[in-house]
Amino acid sequence: MTASVVPALGPWPEIVSPDVTEDRCANGLRLLALRRQGAPLAEIRLSIPFASLTPGHLARAWLLSETVLAGTVATGRIGLAERIGELGASLRAEVDHDRLLFSGTVLADRFEELLAVLSEVVREATFPDREVLAERKRLAARLTAARSQAAVRAREILHRHLYGDHPYGASMPTGAEIDAVDAGQLRALHAERVVPDHAVLIVVGLVDPDEAVATMRRHFADWRPGLLPVPDLPPLPDEAPAGASRLFHRPGSVQSSIRIGGPALPRDDPLFPALHLANLIYGGYFSSRLVANIREDKGYTYTPRSRIMHSGAGSTLVIEADVATEVTAPALLEMWYELGRLSTLRPSPQELRDVRQFAAGNLAMSVATRSGLATTLVTLLGVGLDLDWIRRSPDLFAEVTASDIYHVGVHLLAPKLLAAVVIGDATKCEEPLQAFGPWVVE
Repeated sequence: MTASVVPALGPWPEIVSPDVTEDRCANGLRLLALRRQGAPLAEIRLSIPFASLTPGHLARAWLLSETVLAGTVATGRIGLAERIGELGASLRAEVDHDRLLFSGTVLADRFEELLAVLSEVVREATFPDREVLAERKRLAARLTAARSQAAVRAREILHRHLYGDHPYGASMPTGAEIDAVDAGQLRALHAERVVPDHAVLIVVGLVDPDEAVATMRRHFADWRPGLLPVPDLPPLPDEAPAGASRLFHRPGSVQSSIRIGGPALPRDDPLFPALHLANLIYGGYFSSRLVANIREDKGYTYTPRSRIMHSGAGSTLVIEADVATEVTAPALLEMWYELGRLSTLRPSPQELRDVRQFAAGNLAMSVATRSGLATTLVTLLGVGLDLDWIRRSPDLFAEVTASDIYHVGVHLLAPKLLAAVVIGDATKCEEPLQAFGPWVVE
């Protein structure tokens, strides 16, 4: 058998920013429409700022997102579902610490009808007592089930360890917090916070952008603005917590969840391209050093990874690996080792070429579909950026040098700058973990 030669990679994909028609209503709502050729569909995104420092807000926000489509003044839950179904459309709501996001998909020639449904929901959702009670029980049960999963508990514990009393320290509400929310609180929260101030409405698809913006204005220009200023969350801590690492005892667990985290840079920081590539080299894609080490070479885990999470209050590096209990300490040793290698040695020219190519291609893929384009754009606009950031990024990646990677490795990725938590059976993994310094067992 003759071995074939792997062809050389082609040129980087050119990322072309589509033409955007934009307008802003007097009530503060920002309107954008983009034409995307392809199937006769349209994607709708409405992002509403939803940050808060008020105690109990997270539980109310989660339950609001689950019940906001349960009925309006004019239409009940079943009626809303039928109207959306008759359009062959979908419409859902989700929430995080920063925003309430409505996402919809509909045939392009009927997008105005879905906009009408959305306009009715954001103005006139009623949160019927019966619907809220039923969803409250379902949500509390789902949260209890979610917390039985090690990955969910690991995320929750890492956030609490990294962020402390910051609102991001609670990644999701407790069942008890959900049970304390009633329909009246949801109506009050909806009236106060589901408002157009600093919100963004986007339509992407086989539409005429000018006509789409005019249609959006027709349905949303008289949406009443809020009476209170939109709050900003305080910035995230600029250092990982000092002192002992945390080991959370999960009796009888045959697996340990290892999480390492610390501060990262936002997308618009001049050093972000270098950090982005450094993260890819470390553990951000399948050809990374971490995958080669603890998956391919040692077989400690199946899906190790590292990623940079961006949010309104800041950015965070998170490294994840789930391993068998007996190799908890050896796996953590290799994770620290690869971080140390990145902060002491420059990457090879081939590594740098590979991650540049991957990063450019991955960005191009993120806006290659209607859904991806709509979601990416609404996410970027939420942090003060736009599609021009994606268009410029491949050139910025090309300018990153091995010395730049080394610089961010030293100043952002060195082991001493990060914090670790482990969730597993402490009776089996605590002693070997002491080799890395003191651990507090909880």
